[in-house]
Amino acid sequence: MKNLQTRKRIWVAAAAILLGAVAFFLLMPKSAGNSFLILDGRSWSGGTLRPGKTDGLQVYITVDGEDKAILPFDEEHTLKVNFPDGGSNTVRLTGSSVFIAEADCPNQDCVGMGEVTKENLETRVLGGFIVCLPHRLSVEVRETGNGGAQP
Repeated sequence: MKNLQTRKRIWVAAAAILLGAVAFFLLMPKSAGNSFLILDGRSWSGGTLRPGKTDGLQVYITVDGEDKAILPFDEEHTLKVNFPDGGSNTVRLTGSSVFIAEADCPNQDCVGMGEVTKENLETRVLGGFIVCLPHRLSVEVRETGNGGAQP
């Protein structure tokens, strides 16, 4: 009986934490205005940046759920995402990996997530994702094909 009560308390606590986290992200204000991108030293604002080929592994840079850049995984690029509040993330593509090289968020979890490579894409805990929650930024590596048609 005591074991059943303990399990119920654990489930209630887990549900409360999950509901709190969902409420936090739903109620958290979105960043005002648009982010500003600098790719390989060139400024870019407005629209989705899509340089290079469209088949194979692609890197999707998303802010507030909106694709900001789609880059071929096997090309070398440095993309800096500047936010209206003054924050920034630097995403680095090396031709064989992608990672967040710099961020000014307080916890640096996104930098600590390490790199995504072809070899670890299926085995990483987060798969092809790198996420910066404070900046509402995600980096995703995914396969595209059929002339660039997205799944």
